[in-house]
Amino acid sequence: MQLLFKIAPIFSLALVNFLPWTLAQAQAPSQTCQTLLNNERSYVNWYPVTPLPETVATDAVARQLSELEAIATSPSSLDLAIQENLILWLTEKPDPGPPDTGRAARMDLLLKVLPNSQKPQLIALIDQLALRIEKLPSLSLRAEMTGKLAGYYQRLQGNDRAALLLNRGIALALKSTDEQSAVQLTKLVDAVVELGLSKAIAPQLPKIETVLNRSTPTLSLARLYADNNQSQKALLLADRIAKATPTTQVISSDLITLYLQLNRLDKANFYLKRVSPDYDDAPYGRLVAAYDRAKQPKEADKLFKAGFDSWRRAFYNVNFLNSYLKAGGNPDRLFTGLPTFEGVGAIDLRLNYALRAAGEYRRRNQPQKVTNAIAEFVQAVAPENVNIDSILMAAISDGNRLEAKTAFEQLLARNAFTKIEPPINFAAQINALDNIAPFVQRLSKNPERRIELLQSLAIAYAKQQQLDKAVSIAEKIPRRSPEYSSAIDTLAQVAAVFAKSGQPTKAKIVFAKASSLASTVKGFDTRAIAYAAIARAYTTANDTASAQTARQTAVKWASSLPTDDNLGVTAKYTLSLISQQFLDANQVEAAWKTLQEISPYGYKDINISNLVSTALALGNLPIAQQAIDLQYSNGTPESFLDQAPQLAKAYLDRNRSEEALKILDLAANLLNNQNNKYPTYVMPIVQLYAKAGRIDAARQVIAKLPNPIPTNDASWRQELQQYVNCHQKTYS
Repeated sequence: MQLLFKIAPIFSLALVNFLPWTLAQAQAPSQTCQTLLNNERSYVNWYPVTPLPETVATDAVARQLSELEAIATSPSSLDLAIQENLILWLTEKPDPGPPDTGRAARMDLLLKVLPNSQKPQLIALIDQLALRIEKLPSLSLRAEMTGKLAGYYQRLQGNDRAALLLNRGIALALKSTDEQSAVQLTKLVDAVVELGLSKAIAPQLPKIETVLNRSTPTLSLARLYADNNQSQKALLLADRIAKATPTTQVISSDLITLYLQLNRLDKANFYLKRVSPDYDDAPYGRLVAAYDRAKQPKEADKLFKAGFDSWRRAFYNVNFLNSYLKAGGNPDRLFTGLPTFEGVGAIDLRLNYALRAAGEYRRRNQPQKVTNAIAEFVQAVAPENVNIDSILMAAISDGNRLEAKTAFEQLLARNAFTKIEPPINFAAQINALDNIAPFVQRLSKNPERRIELLQSLAIAYAKQQQLDKAVSIAEKIPRRSPEYSSAIDTLAQVAAVFAKSGQPTKAKIVFAKASSLASTVKGFDTRAIAYAAIARAYTTANDTASAQTARQTAVKWASSLPTDDNLGVTAKYTLSLISQQFLDANQVEAAWKTLQEISPYGYKDINISNLVSTALALGNLPIAQQAIDLQYSNGTPESFLDQAPQLAKAYLDRNRSEEALKILDLAANLLNNQNNKYPTYVMPIVQLYAKAGRIDAARQVIAKLPNPIPTNDASWRQELQQYVNCHQKTYS
């Protein structure tokens, strides 16, 4: 029997934090308790407060914009949680190599998929976020987040809006009497210099100078002086910083870059031996570029190669290279003099950086080098596993659309798309779908992948409002099985595109084609799956009535299947599968209604966990509650004990303690009847009882633990007791 498949939640759903401290901390004084309570408030998962509308829940971009709006309008009681969320949204965590894999800022990921039509909406949300950031209790974090936000303003609207935000932040910091205002001001000035906006805040420089000169000398102020043609002040401050840095410490690469900016090559070379690329990838990239500009090729050569000083850096050098190019580094270095690693050979940067280099050459008015760089890229695109679509789309984001288009045309002329996947998204961007359509239709080495590419091509044509071509390609999609054609799903998605673009007549025509094709499917299970696909598309098109009709048709055919598990494909299995497909599309209400069509006796074999997780992620606590109730009545104790705390925490995060306690009471009673009380079940119940103020109930759960505890690490009983003690103080 195949059950509901396990899926990842669409949001980073914050679950119960299992004892976020050690025993040694637990035995520390009350200050540690305050640290624990603050940490818990930082991980409140309050969003979404109410169920997301289907138009938002089913659209990835809309969900992200909705979350940003919730952050911008959140109350001050959520300050600590907002801080944690803003760090994820605005701050990239560079990848230092295994085991830590790094993390891109969520805002960067959003910008990659944000349609131009929704950019005004995002800018308006950033306006709101800027005001919300000003309310954060931490001045240091407030300044850091303001700087990050200014960077996104710069990318979306240019320098003026970014400079306005930073000037406002600086003005507020200058008025502040808080002893941390100098730290706040320093971080704002850091952002100003990093974004190249030093001249935009020149009128405030005298006041900035007065405040920062009272504190420890800062490199950001020295860089600000240099950018505003106050070289003598910049040099004096740079010397103070260099002398104040102990000889055993690494010196910032930006300090050496500053000396080069001030034409003091002697001082730069003197301190250069105390610089290390391991400490600051991006500033180190700027340093190499500065030696290039200073016409010191030998030193620049040596530094550039040091940027690849280990096996790890051979694969994690993005920040170094990006900052090198952004600072005006010589693109020639991407093709010559690269280091060699045993077992790998010379590092090949052509795929990811040749188009960047071509763009830099164009801006430097070096047309022959532009041609050469594009040729290097085309030559590198030989392996069949290259994802050229993402590379070309990234080139557009980098401002190198012309170079990407030229490379695409050369690849097309060389018939390269018979070996590598045609770049459908990029072709749509430059109105070249007709050029790659023949290649997509002939791609046959991987039948499943061919189906996916044809679906993408049909939808791309639909987005360009080319109805006949979209339908023609959809109808030619091969069958995934003798019984079912993926053309049905594709036609439905094409119809949804036309519906969302305001062309209901065309949408109706294509939906009718999909329904007609579905009615000819012979197998009841595959016919049910076909109508479910149409139902999902109707929901995407915001036609709830038609979606419900199609879903009911799917249920009718699925229910016509045998109920005996020994007779092949059953009604229970098909309904479970359809329910999961609705969940995959974040259509949780349709998933829940479909699951309810299963006979009660069949629930014991069904995994309801995915429904609970997705409902929580979409803020639909009523459905999550009904699913938990179903799990309690028909599922295993383990499945209920695993997920009940998640719903209880969601209630607590929304200040709905009474509902949370009802679930915890059920979980505690069920736990008491289990022979093996595993820590993973005990800990969240005790913690959530304590957070809800039910200290007595938390202690009762601990008291009923077996003695000795059946685990190799018995310290967690004592840790739980200390955890409860900390929360007791807040209610005493």
